[in-house]
Amino acid sequence: MLLASTIDLHLSTNFAIFLSLLAAFMWGTWFISLKYLGHYPLDGFFLTVYLASLILVWGVGIGMEGSALFANIREVYQLDSSRVGLTFLCGALYVLGLRVSLYVFQLIGFSVAQPIQSSVNILMGTFISAVVGGMPTGLSVSRLVIACATLVAAVIFSVLAGKFRTESLSNGKAEVNLHYAMSDLWRSLGLLFLASFLIPMYTLGLSYGLRSPLQPQGLAVLPFMAVLSAGSFTGMMLSSGLLLTVRKQWGVVLNASLSIHKFGIFSAVFHYGGNIIHTFATSSLSPVISWPLGVTFGLWTQFWGIVYGEFKGAGRRAYIALGLAVIFYLLGAWVIAAQA
Repeated sequence: MLLASTIDLHLSTNFAIFLSLLAAFMWGTWFISLKYLGHYPLDGFFLTVYLASLILVWGVGIGMEGSALFANIREVYQLDSSRVGLTFLCGALYVLGLRVSLYVFQLIGFSVAQPIQSSVNILMGTFISAVVGGMPTGLSVSRLVIACATLVAAVIFSVLAGKFRTESLSNGKAEVNLHYAMSDLWRSLGLLFLASFLIPMYTLGLSYGLRSPLQPQGLAVLPFMAVLSAGSFTGMMLSSGLLLTVRKQWGVVLNASLSIHKFGIFSAVFHYGGNIIHTFATSSLSPVISWPLGVTFGLWTQFWGIVYGEFKGAGRRAYIALGLAVIFYLLGAWVIAAQA
């Protein structure tokens, strides 16, 4: 039996759904820091994000649970070491996917990159959740398929919006704040598909490593987050840390002022703060419900793309497509939430 001293919130279904959607907002917002980095190394930003995330998660975990945090990790490891080991590995892998995504977002913008990535994330993440985490009582396969199809429709309309935007730019009608060559776009497509296969490893970790109604032998929420964040920090060091070393940019990062590091700290609070909130929601729902709800972060990524001028003057067709994407994002979330 797992330690009773670990925090185990028994959230109502409606409140857990609200938390999943709040986490989606936070996930879709932390990327805006990229707009303020200028020529500062992306990997330096990434380093700050995951160092701050590690401190945040372990600080919250130890502050709220004390020694029970370590005791739960040790006990689960002794009962089934794969629950801990896979969580750590998934933390490292999904961060590698995010690192690739951030590069693409910086290169071709939120509004074009996000829809392509989300289409794969929705399908892969939900499939992994259903197979590994199990299907909760009351949620039919047909309803889940309808919800995923609706979210994919949102992605398709987002892609159309990006296409119309690009056509306006080619015709000289749009005044966008982002420019890239077609070679950048094609390279970005390949990188996005790679990232889209790595990022759902987060879902695999949730489905297998977290204690939930369908996986009672997993880690409690904060111990799970502590292990995941340690894996994320390791993945960051294997990617960004190595690149900073090869490019001899450690000096730039270490000598950067708080005016630069604050963007990484802000992103860490929204990124891993969102992870914590989403994980508490998942422990009361199940990954197959919380993941599709979390994927609505794409709605907020699109929103910030508009705020920062990526669609300025793009024309009526682009905005109509974006409006339909928003409607289908909301409809997909409702289809899942109404049955949960």
